[in-house]
Amino acid sequence: MFKTTIILYLILIFGILVTSLSCKENQKSDLFTIEIPNKTDSPILLSEIASSNKSIKLETSDDVFLGNIKDVKLNGNRLFVSDTKISIFDTEGNFIQLLGQQGEGPGEYKSITSIDIDPESGHIYVSAFNKLLVYGANLELVEEKKLGYPIKYLKIFENELWIVSEEIGIKTGDKMANQTVIYKLNETFQILDSIPYRTIILDKKRVGGYGFRYWLSDTDEGLFMFMPVLTPENMLRDTLYQVLGKALKPAVKFHFEKGQSLDERGYQTLLLYNVVNSSSYYILEYDQDWERYMFLYDKKNNTAYNLREGLTDDGGEPVFLRPLDLRENLFYYIKKKEYSDKSTEEKNPEIGIVKLR
Repeated sequence: MFKTTIILYLILIFGILVTSLSCKENQKSDLFTIEIPNKTDSPILLSEIASSNKSIKLETSDDVFLGNIKDVKLNGNRLFVSDTKISIFDTEGNFIQLLGQQGEGPGEYKSITSIDIDPESGHIYVSAFNKLLVYGANLELVEEKKLGYPIKYLKIFENELWIVSEEIGIKTGDKMANQTVIYKLNETFQILDSIPYRTIILDKKRVGGYGFRYWLSDTDEGLFMFMPVLTPENMLRDTLYQVLGKALKPAVKFHFEKGQSLDERGYQTLLLYNVVNSSSYYILEYDQDWERYMFLYDKKNNTAYNLREGLTDDGGEPVFLRPLDLRENLFYYIKKKEYSDKSTEEKNPEIGIVKLR
């Protein structure tokens, strides 16, 4: 009797363990995971996956010399190119004018943190730290508002303004915190909803940044969020989230075969800068051991390419795709040329407009 009881007890425990492991496996399988191998693929020609590719040589004139480009927006037949200012070109590359004025006075901005354009109204939204500037389709200033928090990124989604705000160095006991919140604003720029996104606890005040920011992706499926952590930590934030109401839901996990580690200086050896979600593709931008990679995942065919420095153009040079219209699989790339005469002023780059199949 005693032996029978023990056997039944062991069977019960075994059953509980199997059920528990099964539940954990089910929980893991609920989140779609894409594997990113340590090896890279052979170069892929841009022409192999693009249905169109237009190269635009931006005019170089005394009125505009572009520095490090941080973003490009396309609205109708105008390109809005952002570095510390916003320069407007037509789609043939001819310079039109600057948007607004640089400065610290009313209606002016010192440096740009983000820009987006409402496709319906044509209004252009520009952020400069905690200042929000709105320009009309005629490029005249419509409204200016100082908000009580820094604006690190903004996006117009379904006629509503979404803002990603990050507070740096918040005192938390003997530690410091970097805190990120997503805000949805109404027409008067008051907060309708706030979604706490992430709080990073650090031993001291630390800042990690990257010039190209594409934190919010809008597709027919909804609004998606990925924001990197570029301060030293021996882990990887590798999940794309979907914004649903007042909550964030994990949508896709990207599992790197070669995981995160810290080098002898305490720096991350794997830096995931951007996860962009279009209607047909996921595009990741990351550094592994200080080399740049682009991971391209084709949702329609379930195929993936892990490419060193990006796709290859017809001239054999790598180009890195960045988002223009994610619903239409429209991207841009920046291509600078080397000049034999280094004594002359460097010319403005080419912008490629690419529609993926």
